[in-house]
Amino acid sequence: METVEEPEALTRRAMLRIGVSSLALPALSLMAAGCRNPTAKQAHAAEPRTKQRRLVWIPQAAGDWELPIRVGQLEFCRMVNWDYQHIGNPIYSVQNHLDQLDEAIAAKPDVIITELESAGMLSGFERALERGITVVIVDQVVSTEAAKLGLWSISQDPVVLGQLNGQQAAQWAERISAKKTGVILIGNGNPGSALIDALQTSTEAGVATYNRDHGAQFTTESFADSAFDDIAASISKYSYHMEQKGDDLVAMVGLGGASGIAIWKTLRENDITPGKQIAAGSTDIFPDQQTGIEEGYLQWGIDQDFLVMGFLSAAAAWMQLEHGYPAWRMDSPGQVITRANVDEARLRTDRWMLRARELGLTAS
Repeated sequence: METVEEPEALTRRAMLRIGVSSLALPALSLMAAGCRNPTAKQAHAAEPRTKQRRLVWIPQAAGDWELPIRVGQLEFCRMVNWDYQHIGNPIYSVQNHLDQLDEAIAAKPDVIITELESAGMLSGFERALERGITVVIVDQVVSTEAAKLGLWSISQDPVVLGQLNGQQAAQWAERISAKKTGVILIGNGNPGSALIDALQTSTEAGVATYNRDHGAQFTTESFADSAFDDIAASISKYSYHMEQKGDDLVAMVGLGGASGIAIWKTLRENDITPGKQIAAGSTDIFPDQQTGIEEGYLQWGIDQDFLVMGFLSAAAAWMQLEHGYPAWRMDSPGQVITRANVDEARLRTDRWMLRARELGLTAS
């Protein structure tokens, strides 16, 4: 196995500067202490670091989007000498996700990290817990159900991110169209997902907040855009709405990176001048979204930092399994990415993409 250099110590100020939640600081501090070479007095406390464990990561739907999560998880596993496995089905359904979870349970790993995007997943989570497997939730979580199960979650806060998304949509709609009225179209790529549906509701609320604060009268219309399953079909749907709404359409908004990419490609294919006529953006900040921002077709994205989520989810499992810490919840604060700071996002992306290649990770 390739030798990994020990990380530099992270000060509290440095962690805050890179956007790590204050709730995560105690976990990171203890994790960093565990990675240092122990003295004789520390040897007993550091012993769990050398114990062989196996962690399995199961996304709700496998794809390129999860690659930074995998990089963060594998980096942590290498620090503590754990084996790491990724399984996943690229076609999403609750049943497909349950089947993948059952496959992992049958292999009897020490840790399973996955998403709790629907209450329909509960039976699988209960089976894992009954078999003594440590389970951590990352990215998507139905908070009430996670609390009942007593599980950690490292996730997005859809209320906060949706409000940011909606207010960005209305702000850019007014700036680009020079109007205070018009339709803001919201594409939902995964209807039925608790996180995505909550993002839709809070994005609509964000537009309403902007209307109230700025004397605008933008309306919202939401639809299933198919972006999570079929970008080509999604482009056709957005193109149809553009034609039907004409000059009344002032913004197109996605609730995930795939939707943002579909919107960007729709604008390009319909010969819309970048940054003119229609405002556009989405939550997430996938590499293709960054290209859309750089070219001016998209005005914003919202980075919840999947790399950090991945690393902290593995660290949370270690804290619980090796040190008996009770469950915490940590939410990404979200960072709005625009043309003004997209270079910073691109630099971070280039780094984790390079690391993914070095670690031999692929999207499937």
